[in-house]
Amino acid sequence: MSVKTAPPSDSATSGRADLARLGAPPLPQVNLLPPEVRASRQLGRTKAWLGVGILLVVLLIGGGYVLAALARADAAADLADAEAESQRLLSEQAQYAEVPRIRAEIGRAEQARLMATSTEVFWTDYVRAIQAVLPADVRITELVTEMPEPGTEGMPSGSPLDMANIGTVSFMAESQTLPDMAAWMDGLDSIPGFGSATYSTATLIDRDGLVVYEIAVEVRVDERVFAGRFLEAPDEAGDGQSDENEAGDE
Repeated sequence: MSVKTAPPSDSATSGRADLARLGAPPLPQVNLLPPEVRASRQLGRTKAWLGVGILLVVLLIGGGYVLAALARADAAADLADAEAESQRLLSEQAQYAEVPRIRAEIGRAEQARLMATSTEVFWTDYVRAIQAVLPADVRITELVTEMPEPGTEGMPSGSPLDMANIGTVSFMAESQTLPDMAAWMDGLDSIPGFGSATYSTATLIDRDGLVVYEIAVEVRVDERVFAGRFLEAPDEAGDGQSDENEAGDE
C-alpha cells in the first residue's frame, strides 16, 4: 500500500511561516470601499446604540411610572383607611356626646349639695355631749341654736377674749341646787367645737310649787362642729377637677 504525500510548499522549502494558514493576509490589503460606505456603516452602528439608549430610557420611564402608580394606589388605600377610622371615631363620639353635659350637671349638683350641707351639724351628738357634762340634778328645759345659713359668714365675737365662732348654742336649765358653775362651764368648753361657755343668769323660780334655780347658758361654737359629709380629700378634689377639665376639652 502506497502513501501519498503532498508536495512541499514553497514556504516549507524556503523555511518561512505560512501566514495564510495563521489567518493573516499573506500580503498587505487596501480598503477600497468608498468613504460613504464606511460612514453609512458607522452611522448604522450609531443608530443601533442610540436605539438601545432610547429603549433603556423608555424602560426607566415606564418603571418610574409603574412605581408612581403603585405608590399612589398605596396612598389612596391609606387615605381610605384613615377616612374609615375617622368616621368610626365620629360615630363613637356621637354615642357619647351627652357624657360631658351629664358630667357637668353632676358636678353642679355636687356643688349645690356641698353648699347646702356646708353648715350641717349632727346636733343629736352634741346634745348628748351637753347632757354628759351636766351637773347632777340639772336638766335642760330649752335649747336654741343660732347658726349661719349656707354661704354666709359666721357671727362676730362679742369680746377679744372670746373664741372665733360661727354660731352659738343657748339653753335653759333647772336645778334644785346651785351647781358648780365654773366646773360646768369647763365641761362645756371641753366638747370639741365648743368654747367660751358662759352663764348669764341663775335665778330662783317657782316650778309647780317647787323652788328651783333657772340658769341661762350660752356656748360659742366654731367650724369644727360642721359635719362635712361631702367634703372631698385634696387628692380626690384634684381628680375631680381634672375630670371636669377633660370634659370641657371634649
